Amino acid sequence: MNELTTYGLAKTVYFKHTDQELSNLLRSGDGSAFKELYDRYWDVLLDTAFKRLGSIEQAEELVQDIFVNLFVKRENLVIESSFEGYLKNALKFKIFDFFRHQASHNKYVENLLKGLHERTISPEEALQIKELKERIDKTIQNIPEKCREVYLMSRVEHISNRMIAKKLGISVSTVEKHINKATNILKKDFGRYYFEVIALILCIY
Repeated sequence: MNELTTYGLAKTVYFKHTDQELSNLLRSGDGSAFKELYDRYWDVLLDTAFKRLGSIEQAEELVQDIFVNLFVKRENLVIESSFEGYLKNALKFKIFDFFRHQASHNKYVENLLKGLHERTISPEEALQIKELKERIDKTIQNIPEKCREVYLMSRVEHISNRMIAKKLGISVSTVEKHINKATNILKKDFGRYYFEVIALILCIY
């Protein structure tokens, strides 16, 4: 019996296991049981996450985190309801944390902008802000035209991905790709100052 045949038989055996049986095997460190559970529930969780977040990249990241945590903590795995219920509950908390982080970030940007508008800025700070604005403008202008247009519509005008897609006659996934590309360019240029840069972009454009 060759290796491929052996793998096929093993997969068939695991496919026949219930979720409870697979979770028990996973608890003992069975990697094939984990793979079967991953294949069984990845699409279900991804679909749910995408509907809540509207971004396939963010949805994939959250679902991946859930499975990584599941494998890391497999020895202490305790499931009181169904395995599907356990995963969906984990996803619910992941999505909650994501939106809580977003709300916290939005508040941070709001306070930063308020500070820029209300407090007295020293000549040195004014010069630094001017130079940073010039650098931001240069980076923005170097982003491919369509990518830049989509990014500004999303981040400055706060237009939804679906509406941007409709306005520009492109798919939602293409909108997401443009936003991700522009975000990566800005993060590469400004690193940990990315959020401060976003605040200044709101002032510039």
